[in-house]
Amino acid sequence: MGRLQLLTLCLIGLATPAFAQASSSEAPPSSALPAASSADDQPVPAGPQVTSAEALKMFVDACTDLSSGDPTAYDRANNAGWVPNDTEDTGPYSAIYSGSREIGSFGEVDIWGSVQSFPTQRLGYCRVDFSDPDNLLDFAGMAGIKGLTGTIESRDGGNVYGAWESADKKLLVIGDRSDGAVEFEFNLLLGDVRTTK
Repeated sequence: MGRLQLLTLCLIGLATPAFAQASSSEAPPSSALPAASSADDQPVPAGPQVTSAEALKMFVDACTDLSSGDPTAYDRANNAGWVPNDTEDTGPYSAIYSGSREIGSFGEVDIWGSVQSFPTQRLGYCRVDFSDPDNLLDFAGMAGIKGLTGTIESRDGGNVYGAWESADKKLLVIGDRSDGAVEFEFNLLLGDVRTTK
């Protein structure tokens, strides 16, 4: 083998990793690409878009049901699209549901609900948490859902605080958006423990 042939083989050998690298950095086929993107290359949220009013109604409905003490509420939450987390046995006096759901432009929403039984009273509690850095949720929409009335206070940077209650004062809700993180807390005064004979 002559020097020229040997030099040619060496040059091809040196160039091969560069060719391989170039071919591996090419864009994946369209079937391997993630979901469609908008014109400014921001990911488009999965699922149908949900208005602020619709999202608030979903939160109120899910939380008041999960915290009602109805043993079939967890099945209704699962059927409505909430994906339950694994939860440990919490004993006879506290029932807990934990899950999440993708809700349009609001992304993943976490929910945590419980019913606690005391010697003579029961208390329902539920919390909803999600990220809202673009301030999409309009807290004013909470008024009127299940008869809720209350007040909201807006502050700089999209921070909002609100408190609402039902006319019978058995449903109490407090919520805030602080630095783009939203949290709602629902308290349900369920009354006397039901006794069975």
